[in-house]
Formats: sequence, structure tokens, C-alpha cells
Amino acid sequence: MLKRLEGADAEQFQRFIGDDNTIVIVDGTPYLVARLPFMNEVGLEIEVDAELKASIARAKQDIKAGRVYSTEEALEMLERGEAEP
Repeated sequence: MLKRLEGADAEQFQRFIGDDNTIVIVDGTPYLVARLPFMNEVGLEIEVDAELKASIARAKQDIKAGRVYSTEEALEMLERGEAEP
């Protein structure tokens, strides 16, 4: 899940963290806060969505294995109910 902090909330958060990994304890529960390498908005959305990340990994494996289809072939497969989730 991607959350954004802006304005005063972002300033407050930045007071707690350093450049390296930081542990923050909230109501007795420790959380590790780590800086991620720079990613664009799409990269961040993929990173936090395990199902989407797994789907992309499967697609990459399919491409490497030569299992590729044209848009027309994919649409025909969907219409016939042959496509796998």
C-alpha cells in the first residue's frame, strides 16, 4: 500500500528518519523505515502490490519461454474463455 505524506506530516516524519535504515516504535510495535532506491510512480505502485508484481514476473517468464501472443490472439482467447488469470 502506497501512502503519501506532505506538508507538516512530511516534515514531522523527516525528523524521525535518517539517511539509513531507521526503527520507529509506534505504540510498542517496532517498524523499520528504509529508503528505497528512486522509483517513479508506476514503479512504486508495482512494488507495493504483491499480486501485480507476481503477474509481471510471470509475464516476463512467459516472454522468455516464447509464450507470446498478439493483441488479436489474446482477445480471441479471452472471448473463448481460454485465458488464465
